Amino acid sequence: MAEDNTLGSADEVDESRRTFVKATGAATAATAAGVGVPSATATATRKIRKLIDEMTLEQKVGQLTQVALGESGEGFDPNDEFATHDDVETVGELFTDLHVGSILNGGASGPTFDGEEFVAGLNGLQQFVVENNEPGVPFIWGGDALHGNCLLDGCTSFPQRLNMGATRDIDLVERAATHTGESVAAMGGHWNFGPTLDVLRDMRWGRYFEGHSEDPMLLGEMGKARARGFERNGRVAATVKHFAGYGTPNTGKDRAHVRTSMRDLRTRQLPPYRRGLEEAKTVMVNSGAVNGKPAHGSPWLLTTVLRKRYDFDGVVLTDWDDFKRMLTNHEYRPDTDGGWRQAVKEGLQAGIDMHMCGGETAPTEFIDTTVDLVESGELSEKRIDESVRRVLELKHEVGLFEQPYVPEDEIGDIVGGAADVSERLAKESLVLLQNEGALPLEDDGNVLLTGPGIEDGTPNRFLMQHGGWTLGWQGVEDGFLTADGPRPRQTTIEGALADRLGDRLTHVPTEFEPAVYESIYENFDNGFFDVTDEQEAAVLEAAGTADAAVVVLGEGPHNEGFGDRDRMRFPESQRELVELVDGETGDEVPLVGVIFAGSPRGTAETFQHLDAVLFAGQPGSDAGVAIADTLFGDYNPSGKLPFTWEGNVGHVPQFYDDYPPRQSVDASAGTVQFEFGHGLSYTDWEYSELSLSADSVKDPATNPTVTARVTVENTGRMAGDHIVEVYNTEFYGSVLQPHRRLMGFERVHVDAGGSERVTIDLDLSTLEVVPGDVPGWRPKVVEAGEYECSVGAESTTLTVAKTASITDPEPAPGRYDINDDGREDFADVMALHRRLKRRR
Repeated sequence: MAEDNTLGSADEVDESRRTFVKATGAATAATAAGVGVPSATATATRKIRKLIDEMTLEQKVGQLTQVALGESGEGFDPNDEFATHDDVETVGELFTDLHVGSILNGGASGPTFDGEEFVAGLNGLQQFVVENNEPGVPFIWGGDALHGNCLLDGCTSFPQRLNMGATRDIDLVERAATHTGESVAAMGGHWNFGPTLDVLRDMRWGRYFEGHSEDPMLLGEMGKARARGFERNGRVAATVKHFAGYGTPNTGKDRAHVRTSMRDLRTRQLPPYRRGLEEAKTVMVNSGAVNGKPAHGSPWLLTTVLRKRYDFDGVVLTDWDDFKRMLTNHEYRPDTDGGWRQAVKEGLQAGIDMHMCGGETAPTEFIDTTVDLVESGELSEKRIDESVRRVLELKHEVGLFEQPYVPEDEIGDIVGGAADVSERLAKESLVLLQNEGALPLEDDGNVLLTGPGIEDGTPNRFLMQHGGWTLGWQGVEDGFLTADGPRPRQTTIEGALADRLGDRLTHVPTEFEPAVYESIYENFDNGFFDVTDEQEAAVLEAAGTADAAVVVLGEGPHNEGFGDRDRMRFPESQRELVELVDGETGDEVPLVGVIFAGSPRGTAETFQHLDAVLFAGQPGSDAGVAIADTLFGDYNPSGKLPFTWEGNVGHVPQFYDDYPPRQSVDASAGTVQFEFGHGLSYTDWEYSELSLSADSVKDPATNPTVTARVTVENTGRMAGDHIVEVYNTEFYGSVLQPHRRLMGFERVHVDAGGSERVTIDLDLSTLEVVPGDVPGWRPKVVEAGEYECSVGAESTTLTVAKTASITDPEPAPGRYDINDDGREDFADVMALHRRLKRRR
């Protein structure tokens, strides 16, 4: 295509502001899928600027507005009633009257779960916008396809993000994200609100399952790979969220206040986001507050750090109704018209580009307030133009101006695909927590399978294997199952065991009623669990003749604040069920617990009764085959915990790379059940001959990577995968040092009795600290000294000769903004000079 046609000719734009798409005679749906992103040419930039100059203020602010669709009666037809708010009557008027620039489907529930209907509806609405809205700029659709495109019936539900972290398999996680991006593009979508790069700190948090790890490096590498995968097709933008610090609420409650030091924020919280920003085009902001400041109103976070220090010029989006939350949640401003006006002003000035209007914020509330702020002179139109430019550039980058429609006959071939990736990811994510010779099971005996999995006669255990953001915000159909679905493509543990064992399987499901939309004060387990007298009798009868017993344990699907909890032990009926089976089976009968949960559910109280425990997390579509193959030894488990499994909620938070001591002086070590990186195998592994490519590094700023090599030997009788992790386990510097820091990892397959020489790249930026005293203002550096590098019991020493920075050679962002105007310039020098003069 000639450069002049990238966004339409100037003459055509002058003739009709129903613009880019019509001006170019945009490609039809038959050629739309799979195209690359048009290059951001100087011509495109000029035409975007020209369009902005021709827009009215109302049209500009409309481009900065995202509106949720999906309430009852709302579809993609322009004539459908807009039922969420009463500021316009129809969906079409959102665009013709309000010039809205973006829509989303909130709650993982769109107007339809049928793929072909979705594509047709979105194409039709897009055509209406292009042909009827001034200036005819296509809308950009956003949604939460967070572990697969779990917005459509028959989808492949990949393992949840917490499972992904357990695999340490960056390439496989990226392949899963690539399929997700292809599916989102094929349904006509353009914007995926992931990856989540919030550091996990508190197992009570209701969104714990959405995180990948408590380790900043592992988390950042996972997020970077997923962003790269989402965007590979050139039609979808990824979103780093929730910037910044969202995953570490001090109370364990969602959207709560985070108290953190500048040192912790710079060394642990911010680095994962920074890694993700190497790939992602957009950012979503933390719904909470950091050190007393709502993130949405923080120029330091959104401009000083994100824009200036990280040089990010993409779109920054609020989360759901978050300008309103500054009033209602944080009580930062009064819940009045004046308070709302101030919140919008502060948010836009801080660096927000687009506001997500959910169920509480009518689009006109945001649009009218913003227009009035500009017209009254309280907010410059130049600031609005800056955000409009970013939004239009994003639409250009995902190809919307050239090809706003997608084929309607391709989505069916994509939905439910990548089954091989899903199954492998599910298997690799399983973590064998304990095994007293019980696993793998013999394949010729009678097996009892029991545990929660039925409600009013309807099988529903699959709710536990998928978790939230799966055909519903709180889980499949939000837990309110209907006979005809929708459902993900799935295998279940009972189905897979039945296929393998036939009539040698006895399945006694116990009661499980999902507790979606239940607050922490009503339900700690995200479900109501029970064992009826009839079920108890059936369990006792089957246990007496079983050669092995498998008990499913865990929690129901949940999300956000509805998932917050203050206890992590299993529900009482589950604990009693384990004790019941344990008491009825002999010592020679293996008793195995399989945990479906998006958090470290379970305590020693229950584990002591189990001969083996398999943490399955929320493994998604291929849970059944993955678990069955692992229980019977067709697959050798290799997953490693991406978090610290604490012994009691009274000990939280305890993360593996915290500063010592991890508990009070002279306290027992029983505060942790399973350490970060724990995960057993059906074979034994030994390490030897650990070496480094260089025993010393003169300057880490110029040599930020060192290669470790170690021999891994499989000394058992079963082949398997193994994750080799290299930690820094000792260093003494100017500030406290963690007992362990993950520097690098690698997966390797080794045959029984064999060995492999494994190469692992060590990222020296994982050793960076903020030196100096309590404030934590100084530049991040790798301090000179001797660092012990360990793989298991093997260790060697790396000497760093020069203290130097790898990722951030400047002091804390804004450190020298003496006059607090958001800039560090000569005026600050003079302000500092005057301050020092007064001190004399």
